[in-house]
Amino acid sequence: MKILSYEASGASENEIHFSKMKFGKLNLIVGNSGTGKTRLLNTIFNVARFVVQKDKFYIGFWDITLEHNSVKYRWNLETGKRDIDDDESEARVIRESILIYDGGKETTLVNRSLESFEFNGNELPKLSHKESCIALLQDEELIKPIYDALSLIMRRNFSGADLEQETSFQSLPQSVLKKIKKTKCLKDLFHSNLNLSCKLYILSEIFKESYDKVCAEFIATFPFVSETKLLEADSFGLHYPGIVPIFALKEKFNNKWIPLNEFSSGMKKVLLILSDIHILPEEGCVYLIDEYENSLGVNAINFFPSVLFEAASKSQFLITSHHPYIIGNVPVKDWIILHRKGNTVHVKQGDELEVKFGKSKQKAFIQLINEPFYVEGVE
Repeated sequence: MKILSYEASGASENEIHFSKMKFGKLNLIVGNSGTGKTRLLNTIFNVARFVVQKDKFYIGFWDITLEHNSVKYRWNLETGKRDIDDDESEARVIRESILIYDGGKETTLVNRSLESFEFNGNELPKLSHKESCIALLQDEELIKPIYDALSLIMRRNFSGADLEQETSFQSLPQSVLKKIKKTKCLKDLFHSNLNLSCKLYILSEIFKESYDKVCAEFIATFPFVSETKLLEADSFGLHYPGIVPIFALKEKFNNKWIPLNEFSSGMKKVLLILSDIHILPEEGCVYLIDEYENSLGVNAINFFPSVLFEAASKSQFLITSHHPYIIGNVPVKDWIILHRKGNTVHVKQGDELEVKFGKSKQKAFIQLINEPFYVEGVE
């Protein structure tokens, strides 16, 4: 799964128009404060959630070209209210279309309005305008790949509450463990709502090679860690029903096991990203990461670019950052620079600046923060 191009208007609680932009495998979204970096990631994640989780629509417009299993699709969606003067009425689908590009041939799969709904050349009866055609037709052979693709968009939020929830204690559901033991499919683990320790437990039981890599890379990032291990909650005097695995570590010159919930925020974030990357499905996903570097030490920041480059061979990454080390270590061609004028966010693709900036990692960040498009980030 990969998003090739994206444009959106409205599309969130703030009526911002994001001009059309192109995405590659690794995308570093930069811009001065207030230019809309976080909101951009939110609009992408939200539109996928509208389809897959059937959340309420925001009023807006999306034009997305994506590729999944080597087939390219263009999805165009416009939502609005039946009565624009009614603040209580829910947003609904006003217009929607899907084009498929296969073997150089363009075919219209869906053409939908308030008055008609055409699928694959056939008129359908009126269906709910509170759901996307992708959700309504998800079992159709022509539409299922698009639904599956949108289910592979993942956003990682590193705020305090979400990070604490992810590293809290959880009883491992036996039904999930049994299913993944049977399918041996990482996609099932990816889609599970398990916390970090439970995911690592399943990795250790079923995908041992991936688990060992997570642990090795974690220790390489934090050399003062001598050992990692999955322990039962009972080991820490905690008594819960069922299996409650807790990932723990020992530091050099200290024989005490430290449970995951007592790790520093930087160590939690590193472990979370390493685990995510080794759980990504084989067909790849779109992984959204917003300002990962906040409140982190040098160890937790320096590991990040190299891990991204390796993982981007099979998945697509959209990351935002202000940190000079991260910006300087991502090639200029992979930058997407945002500049907001009023409610419109204009975009400058990195390949437009590649010749101007050159290839010096040391100079790239300095050139960026002196680039007028960046300096005048909000007008």
